[in-house]
Amino acid sequence: MRRSVVALGLMGAVAVALAGRTLAREPSLVREWDEDVRVLSGVEPLPDGAVLLSEVRRWTYTRDSVVSTEYFAARYDPDDAVGLWLYEQELGLGGRIAHTFLVFEFPERYGEGRWLGLSVETRREVGEEYSLVGGVLRDFEVTHIWAVEEDLVRRRVEYLDYPLTRYRVTIPPDQVAALFRQFTSETAALAAVPRWYNTLTTNCTSSLIRYANTVKPGAIPWHYSYVLTGRADTNLARLGYVDAGSAQPVTRAWLSDNPLR
Repeated sequence: MRRSVVALGLMGAVAVALAGRTLAREPSLVREWDEDVRVLSGVEPLPDGAVLLSEVRRWTYTRDSVVSTEYFAARYDPDDAVGLWLYEQELGLGGRIAHTFLVFEFPERYGEGRWLGLSVETRREVGEEYSLVGGVLRDFEVTHIWAVEEDLVRRRVEYLDYPLTRYRVTIPPDQVAALFRQFTSETAALAAVPRWYNTLTTNCTSSLIRYANTVKPGAIPWHYSYVLTGRADTNLARLGYVDAGSAQPVTRAWLSDNPLR
């Protein structure tokens, strides 16, 4: 009995120490970041209502290596957006945990940048690896990766061998434009004042949902898929925001036989 009490006491002391360490840490913009999350995208609002996005990632990959690490800047008018797509990358727990990201579709005149993605990710330091527990204990800052669809998809599928599923988001163009404005605003704010990533409250999916609810309050009520992010697709389909019938598995085999678009 006494040993049990001592063990519980030690566990409690460790928990208090961890909590104290966690709460004392402050997020930072200055660390030795891993290369893929080192560069922050810039957002410059323009007088005509468009935005100039800079440091948009356009890396290329093979199955064995990162071939190039290019970035570009381009003007985007939110009112030109004609579509929105959701990607889901299963990570574990029988598909209950996943990484999600969005891709905005712009007209053909936008050229290579017409399929523009936003991925909310952990900003890892060199040598760090993502973990669910670390995401709760303030081990990672949160960052926004703006990149072309080819980059976000081929990095995961071709280079890292994670299969994805793509869905069409079924909302009107004016709501797509409003989401784009909100997301770029959040990117600018995050580049000025860093925040912590949190597996439970500020993850890839819950962040996007929070931004969407800022545009249209209550649009996506709380649901367990805020945490079990691999169920975001079914919840959004239930709410009428995602066309479940549009689901397209994107694998290495599929990419070898099909253009992404």
